[in-house]
Amino acid sequence: MAEILILSVDRMLAHRIENAMGGRVSVELVQALEPHMLDGPGVVVIDRAAIPPERSLAAAIGAVAETAGGRPIILASDETESDKILSAVRAGAHDFIPREAEGREVAEVMARLLNNSLVEQTSHGHLTLLLGADPEATALLATDMALIRAAGRPSSLLIDCTLPTSAAAAYMDLDVTYGVASAVADVERLDANLLSSALARHGQTGLQLLTFDGGTGAEPVGVSPNDIAGLVRLLRACSADVVLSAGSLRHGGLLRDLCTLADRIELVCAQSIRELEAMRRLLDKIAPDPMVFARMRLLMWDHQPGVLLDGKRMSEALGVNSSLCIPTDPARLRNALNAGRPMALDADGGAYLQAIRRASGIFSLPHTGARGQIDKLRRAMMRAVERRA
Repeated sequence: MAEILILSVDRMLAHRIENAMGGRVSVELVQALEPHMLDGPGVVVIDRAAIPPERSLAAAIGAVAETAGGRPIILASDETESDKILSAVRAGAHDFIPREAEGREVAEVMARLLNNSLVEQTSHGHLTLLLGADPEATALLATDMALIRAAGRPSSLLIDCTLPTSAAAAYMDLDVTYGVASAVADVERLDANLLSSALARHGQTGLQLLTFDGGTGAEPVGVSPNDIAGLVRLLRACSADVVLSAGSLRHGGLLRDLCTLADRIELVCAQSIRELEAMRRLLDKIAPDPMVFARMRLLMWDHQPGVLLDGKRMSEALGVNSSLCIPTDPARLRNALNAGRPMALDADGGAYLQAIRRASGIFSLPHTGARGQIDKLRRAMMRAVERRA
């Protein structure tokens, strides 16, 4: 849980800050910063009234900055003159609040810096980004991957940016009312507790779903690319595993930021010159650097061995080093979509489900004894084969 540490003895100041935050974070009065206080994310508030008159403000802020472990520092002071605030910022303070302020004025400053601390000070969840020329195919593949990964991760999230409506929501038969626009509006108070109560959740696996349209069937209004990138950074800090289907997103700068954030980037493309060219144009728009290209892999959707456009040729055309075949049964997949029963949950998913497990890095259910050793050997062999491919 995030924490606000107040260097003060003023209980009224602590009470006003605690009320402004609505009890969502821990607020503690301290005399000095100790190492055990800095285990988690949080911010440090310096009470100007607690600084001895003979000590300069700049020296006090500098001393706190050295022991704060990179956590944001806020100055609470009655001195609201611009030159005083500027001096505090130059000394190392990140923001300022009047000592007598309360309510929204305090909450806005605290929430923004707490979010920054949450993103920078916590371990990030694994982020898998899926890009595809066909938004629906990309969303279906992302959903099955997320459902499989959610089985071993209690805090898993799927973000589907398919328009005009979410293919993932239809595939899991979920009624969605909370979307990207709502999350951006709530970003100042967004945390794991709010997400668990606001997001649609798949009952069997616990996978949480955030959609682009939020059930409206329309693109959210007033949401900028920077808002979306910032939201994804925060969601990674609140989730153990995030799968993001870029779907209908085509803004080059936003996709470039998302690619930079992602641990793994999957390029979903069928064995079609048309789709291959569309994917090539999309990569040209993103203009990823070599480090980003190294995290990319081609997933050949609806793979047919008889089609001459194979994985090696497609990978070379896209400039990526590895590929994986995803065979599909179109009729069976369409029935699963129409019925709202994802293939990932099918006891007999066949070659499709095996390929999804390989793509997700999950090859089988846990086993013990000799069977478990065989599965470990199989995983190691598959990784070696993918590296050579």
